[in-house]
Amino acid sequence: MSTDQPKRLKVLLGCYACDPNFGSEPGMGWNFVKNIAKFHDVHAIVEKYEFEENLTKYSMEHPEEVKNITFHFIPRVHHNTLRKIWPPSYYWFYRKWQKEAYKYAIELDKKENFDVIHQLTLAGYREPGFLWKLGKPFIWGPIGGLNQTAFCLLRYMGWYGKIFYIMRNIINSFHKKWSYAAKIVSKKAHSIIISDPNSAQDIRKLWNRETILMREVGVEGLGCLQSDIHHLPDEPLVICWSGVHEPRKGLPILIEAIAHCKRPMLVHVLGKGPCMKKWQKLTEAYNVQNQFIFHGAIPHGKVFSIMQKCHIFAITSISEGGTTTIVLEALQIGLPIIALNNCAYASVITDDCGIKINLKNGRGIPLQFAKHLDELFDNEQERRRLSQGAISRSQKFLWHNKILKLNKIYEQALRN
Repeated sequence: MSTDQPKRLKVLLGCYACDPNFGSEPGMGWNFVKNIAKFHDVHAIVEKYEFEENLTKYSMEHPEEVKNITFHFIPRVHHNTLRKIWPPSYYWFYRKWQKEAYKYAIELDKKENFDVIHQLTLAGYREPGFLWKLGKPFIWGPIGGLNQTAFCLLRYMGWYGKIFYIMRNIINSFHKKWSYAAKIVSKKAHSIIISDPNSAQDIRKLWNRETILMREVGVEGLGCLQSDIHHLPDEPLVICWSGVHEPRKGLPILIEAIAHCKRPMLVHVLGKGPCMKKWQKLTEAYNVQNQFIFHGAIPHGKVFSIMQKCHIFAITSISEGGTTTIVLEALQIGLPIIALNNCAYASVITDDCGIKINLKNGRGIPLQFAKHLDELFDNEQERRRLSQGAISRSQKFLWHNKILKLNKIYEQALRN
């Protein structure tokens, strides 16, 4: 059987979050659904209130892209007030949604007789859903969320962030060891796919299972997005930072780093969130407000246009469940990445495409950032080398290759 032309299967995807217009979990879900459907007949169970409107509109505008996809929408009860008071309450309602999705899937399977069941999103390990009970070959993942937040980075998160992530570390340690749902599904799944290579040891130790590494994000191809911008000695080094403005994203690290830089720097900050005003004030406190441009939330197309005008991409994330899409997009454009040696994204970055900041000296992290930024300002040849390396590195994460690998997982599940 050719790896490029696998047997066409009927695949049921548990895909709570799925939206072609967004990144993060919805974008991950959409990209998997779209690319799996290039080889198989896909049925995807998706949350109704958040995603039906966009998916219906997109399907009408791009009928060829969804011709092998059937969406099934199940509504979830939302309780925004309770979630503000106790954020983990989200999982209570998500678990209830998974139960409803399973009830629906029982009847759907009687009609369609699926070959493979694949639980995709949400990608966290805590609530793996109930589709494994259908008794068909079951694939789980890519899953994430097993990571712990490095204590040396908590100082950059503010008091709320410190308390939240200390508690998360404690609760996460408990869940990993004692979560009944995760343990049961880990035994029932034919294959467990992980998005973070650091999770393999945890799962081997806690659930006695081997795993398959597959990033939850990818790139479509080389395209024509590469930036060919040169840094001239008489202009600032232009840096891009992107993310939700939350404590876990760690922008204060970069703000302090810019204050320590000896060379002129300009930072484009993309995204918005509850910390935006606080971080803007922090730039004033460090007297670097003229070196930061806060763009807020902007369309994806404009994100690319800004990134293409930059020389460097900076990542200061303190806690991430996986590898964000923007990391691969930066590589694809040809932006060298300076990042904390932290979370799943760090394993994507090599010496040929970026620089990783050592975490051993927590207080010295901004100084390390500043040192490397100044060095790249002075060494355009090295920055260009890393830029070419970034483009090459991005090709390791093509969606086409990812789905070929997934096809082999499906085929093996059917044989066993």
